[in-house]
Amino acid sequence: MMQDSLGVPVRAHEASQLADLIFQFAEGRTVDDGLRRMLASRASQHPLEGMQVHWGSLAADPVAKSTYFVAVDAKAPVLLHITRSSAPGSGIFPHSVLVGRMYTPRGLEVVVNAIPFAATDAERILAYAGQLDRSVLPSPQGVETLYIAANSDADAAFQQFRAVQRKYGLSVAAWTGKLEEGLWGAIRQGWREGYALRGVEEMTSRERIEAFAMSEPELDERIDALRRLRGRTYDIDLRFDPPGTFTRAEELRGRLERLRTAGRSVQVVEVEIGLRPDAPYPSTVAEMAGWPAEIVSNVQWKAAGKPHAELRQRVDELQQAARQFGAIIGITGYASTSEETLEAIGHGAARRLWFSLGDGLRSDRILDLAAHLRG
Repeated sequence: MMQDSLGVPVRAHEASQLADLIFQFAEGRTVDDGLRRMLASRASQHPLEGMQVHWGSLAADPVAKSTYFVAVDAKAPVLLHITRSSAPGSGIFPHSVLVGRMYTPRGLEVVVNAIPFAATDAERILAYAGQLDRSVLPSPQGVETLYIAANSDADAAFQQFRAVQRKYGLSVAAWTGKLEEGLWGAIRQGWREGYALRGVEEMTSRERIEAFAMSEPELDERIDALRRLRGRTYDIDLRFDPPGTFTRAEELRGRLERLRTAGRSVQVVEVEIGLRPDAPYPSTVAEMAGWPAEIVSNVQWKAAGKPHAELRQRVDELQQAARQFGAIIGITGYASTSEETLEAIGHGAARRLWFSLGDGLRSDRILDLAAHLRG
């Protein structure tokens, strides 16, 4: 029996066509990225008008045979549960909406259910990542790399991460927004290459500590507590300087030396280099009124009066100081940050950089940012 009521988010006849395609090519095979790409190619030849299928999300139930899940956008974002009528039920996602018990064009009797699957459906997103396909979970990526950390519009962010990977061969994926939103984007875009997830939830791969607001003993105890709770391989990120206070390479080196001597390592150290959300980085010495005297002097005498040349040198000094202690630097950019500024940062950091998207910097610009930041 097919249903097409207002309470059903997908059209039953399109669900039957989708089920037919999945069973024709997926049944009896391992669901991997090769199969997902093949199905996406096949589906593009006869697109379904009423739904957009996110083929990267396709997963097989690990227990129930002949049972598949795939995210689609129709009247609402949903996860379709597609199974043969004779297959046992799956208990991963209770309270689903029956789309229909139907026959596919090839004569298979199937049952299709729809599970609400928007970015805010935290329990279902976590169930997918925890019980259905753990390869979408975050994981540490090392420090010899470029990260571009998004915090909103996860769908666009992970689509852009894929574009960067295909164009430049780089995995720059990092997420600092809500846990379930990041997982949702990774699931829908089929991102299984790992990504850094900074936050405070249990499943995050790293956490940033505002060290400038703590005494040294408090900082030491916080690092130790995180390592006891999350394990010795858990990544620790620090920010020593409050916003508006420039980070000096020698001071950074001294702070990291103290931590290393005490047996405490960090992975990312956020630095302040003079970027502002409300104004572009200075392009002339005349625009640097009020800047620290030593920076202005270096622009005049070491960088031939070119602020961006001095910025590149300063970023290089900061990343060298961090690298000496096994860390990379972190910088926040904004909509006001120009391409010239991005390129100066990218060359100075030499791909050892955590770059966060700040005010006005959208996730759909990640590919463009990577072009400038990769050095």
